[in-house]
Amino acid sequence: MAVDFMDIAGQAETADKVQEMLALQSSILDALPIAVMGMQERRIVLANHAVEDVFGWTPEELIGRSSRVLYRSEEDDARIAKTVYGALRRQRTCRLEFPCRRKGGKNIVCLVSVARVGEDLQDRRIIATYTDITEQKRTEQALEESERTLRALLRLYRKPGETA
Repeated sequence: MAVDFMDIAGQAETADKVQEMLALQSSILDALPIAVMGMQERRIVLANHAVEDVFGWTPEELIGRSSRVLYRSEEDDARIAKTVYGALRRQRTCRLEFPCRRKGGKNIVCLVSVARVGEDLQDRRIIATYTDITEQKRTEQALEESERTLRALLRLYRKPGETA
């Protein structure tokens, strides 16, 4: 009888530890300021609360849906999946910039970091983080345009015989 009690006590302790780990994982995901999603076969199975900031969807709205809702078109979704899964067959992680779409239809650009779950892609399970870099891209484009304008103005006002 004592052995049975010990087995039950051990199982209860293990269950408590599992619950603690799940609570810790949940807290870590919620504390991150970037969108984190788990996917299997391009279906969203996990999402943290930051997905609402990046995409406008709540985690509950995304879980169970196809990754297609994150992208501008079927073609983008297929191209992105081909790129990501192709990279993850060769390496454990990849980091790329993709055009994405918010819930309301607004186009954004995201820096996406993806890691496969496990050693291979047999189950096509991945974890992906999404950071909205739309404003950063706009700022970079504006800076490049300003530099082009400045160079053009300098060429106009350069004295004959001077070099840049």
